[in-house]
Amino acid sequence: MDTNTTESFVSLSDAIKYVASASGLFINQTLTFPQRQSIGSSILNLIPLLLGAIGLIVNILALLIFTVSKTFRQSSFRCYIYAFVLANCASILR
Repeated sequence: MDTNTTESFVSLSDAIKYVASASGLFINQTLTFPQRQSIGSSILNLIPLLLGAIGLIVNILALLIFTVSKTFRQSSFRCYIYAFVLANCASILR
């Protein structure tokens, strides 16, 4: 190839093959482009996110109920429940 000319390629794979042959470098022949996900697999990927959001809402509601409760405010056990709810919320948001 002359250094003063430019090459144009029809596809990316043609350009990669040209670079591999011109440079002498080995490029993996199993190069594939990512395939588009089906709708079913997209929905399956959303399930953990939805369950995490539901868990977060339940944790916040439990924290509000425990905070309003008079017997809970008098209990020395409340610090452990606060810590558990906060750790649970943090694990869901992670």
